Amino acid sequence: MLAMVSFLFPILMALGAGASRKSTTGEFLVGVGKADITGPAADVNLCGYEYLNQTAKGIHLRLLARTLIVSGTEEGAKRVAFVSIDTGMPSQLATKVIVETLAKKLGPGVYTERNLLISSTHTHSTPGGWQQYLLFQVSSLGFVQEAFDAVVSGVVRSVVRAHMALQPGSLSLNSGLLAGANINRSPPAYVRNPSEERKRYETVGNDTDHIMQLLRVDATDGSPLGMFNWFAVHGTSMNHSNDLLSGDNKGYASYQFERAIAAQQGRSQAFNSSDGGFVAAFASTNLGDVSPNTLGAFCQDSGLPCDPIHSTCHGKNELCIGRGPGRDQFESTQIIGQKQTDKAMDLWKTASTEVSGGVDFRHTYLRMPGLKVHLNETHSVGLCKPAMGYSFAAGTTDGPGMFNFIQSSNSSNPFWNIISHAIAKPSKEQIACQAPKPILIDSGDASWPYGWDPEIVPIQILRIGQLAILGVPGEFTTMAGRRLREAMTSTLEDEGLIPKGEAVAVVAGLSNT
Repeated sequence: MLAMVSFLFPILMALGAGASRKSTTGEFLVGVGKADITGPAADVNLCGYEYLNQTAKGIHLRLLARTLIVSGTEEGAKRVAFVSIDTGMPSQLATKVIVETLAKKLGPGVYTERNLLISSTHTHSTPGGWQQYLLFQVSSLGFVQEAFDAVVSGVVRSVVRAHMALQPGSLSLNSGLLAGANINRSPPAYVRNPSEERKRYETVGNDTDHIMQLLRVDATDGSPLGMFNWFAVHGTSMNHSNDLLSGDNKGYASYQFERAIAAQQGRSQAFNSSDGGFVAAFASTNLGDVSPNTLGAFCQDSGLPCDPIHSTCHGKNELCIGRGPGRDQFESTQIIGQKQTDKAMDLWKTASTEVSGGVDFRHTYLRMPGLKVHLNETHSVGLCKPAMGYSFAAGTTDGPGMFNFIQSSNSSNPFWNIISHAIAKPSKEQIACQAPKPILIDSGDASWPYGWDPEIVPIQILRIGQLAILGVPGEFTTMAGRRLREAMTSTLEDEGLIPKGEAVAVVAGLSNT
């Protein structure tokens, strides 16, 4: 946990400066909004599995941006905006353009990169090619302007609608355990964590994080406005054979929750992204090693379980596929999505922990290569430039790789070294830093025709009373997410920023870049 605190501590300390600890009922202004970000639905490569032949041919579920804005009620009070978007990952370039557009519409400084957090649900069935780094454009064969424009304009509309809907309201928290909707897809890696640490989580999912954290949003008259929750599961119920745009299990969960509330309110249950109705966001969190394919991984030819260490069948990764609970990918999407909807509805109905306190935010950029991480009181290490290893090309049980790559590989291949060195030949320092991982693509040193991978990434914290939302630019695994939440809560409480036992920490994965 010390390693987590080492880079969080400065912004956590700054978070407490000037932050109010008083609260009264109805102390917040709250607003919710949603808008369509679907984009091109034909002849564009899908983002997530990175298969060159996975081209969109229609729509399964439309893609949305869902926004929550919270502000203090006094004049000049700070405000924060959290946006959950149905995409595989966000884009730093998109965030920049979104902020610039919002400044033109709502005035400069109202929403900036510092108080606007954009987090992707991590569905693997959305238009690709709209991120600025080359590594994320390879499968789409370049930048796709139409997809970029759809996300930018949709997020802007969502934020503007939430801004225009700001009104006095209240917030409440709840959390609970949801089993049967996710499994760990890398159990051998999880057991490499210290046994004493693993024992602490035997009742809350063991190798899979079962915690769902929920935030309820109401107007002061008690009318419901929105629900935002965080639960760890990949958006891979729709597999790599899918050719339809889809919000996957989290997108389905949002649709079902919003339809249920619409029925309770006597409104039309037909889809309308601009109806100004209830907003239900099922956001991502520490889902890095978490799969919705709950039956496990099996060989397509024999029906037997895959090799547990390398996720292969007869030494090949292509035949090892994770199975969802349904008869096909569509039913599996519905089952996993409905489980999240049902649990969220239970938590939403019983949410009673009032959110109270100040609204604040902190944002910083970290240059990851060379960043010192303190492993303990006597040892620290410096981080490397980014590089993709052989295991990256092997894929996962949710989306297998290709050729002769296998997971857990710590040896290189002369043939693939020739290919990879043609892109960028890693230096001796990079090879030593990445060891024992063999480098397949030295993305940190690849710069033609432009950057392949980010080296400088944003880290962000939104504070809403006792709730702290940490926006991180990556897929944190089960245990990494637990450590990060613990580091956040203990630091906030130990420094007196939030009373002991009251801090609630949420990791918002795949945020901002």
